[in-house]
Amino acid sequence: MARNKRHLDQKVKKEEIETVAMSLFKEQGYDKTSMAKVAKEAGVAANTIYWYYENKDDLLIAVLNREVMQAMPLVLSMQSAPLSERVLTLIAQVESAGALMTDVHARVSHSDVVKQWHERFHQMVEQLSISELIKAGVSPEHAACDARLMIYVIEGLLAHPHTMEERVQVVEHALAKLI
Repeated sequence: MARNKRHLDQKVKKEEIETVAMSLFKEQGYDKTSMAKVAKEAGVAANTIYWYYENKDDLLIAVLNREVMQAMPLVLSMQSAPLSERVLTLIAQVESAGALMTDVHARVSHSDVVKQWHERFHQMVEQLSISELIKAGVSPEHAACDARLMIYVIEGLLAHPHTMEERVQVVEHALAKLI
């Protein structure tokens, strides 16, 4: 029987495909990774992958959602840690996704599904940032704007190489200005 005809749990197969896709996206980049390559590496027929994902952007979103769901518990579990440490951990978690965030920014203008995911991701990070800034003493009137500033700082650190020391300095300086 062909590999794609096995009676596999759909959730397990999707996890396998997403794990393979993440690895290939990290190694080869989004643009150089074909759906056929993902299917082959995941052990399914090329057309089978389309039973699970409408297109490569849908697969990218699934991979990104998986990464976010794995990163959030760690960041949320650090409530007693200093805010700067939590921000640096968030940056490290997003960075562990490799160039995928760069790929997202490149795809935003070409894909409505990626654009919608990107907007939801920003809203989630912004809401978390607002909450954290208010807990740290920022007035609710200023928290939304300050949260956006922190997001720009985070994106800048992700987009441009910095040593860990520079990264720590930038985060701590930005938070000191805001709090």
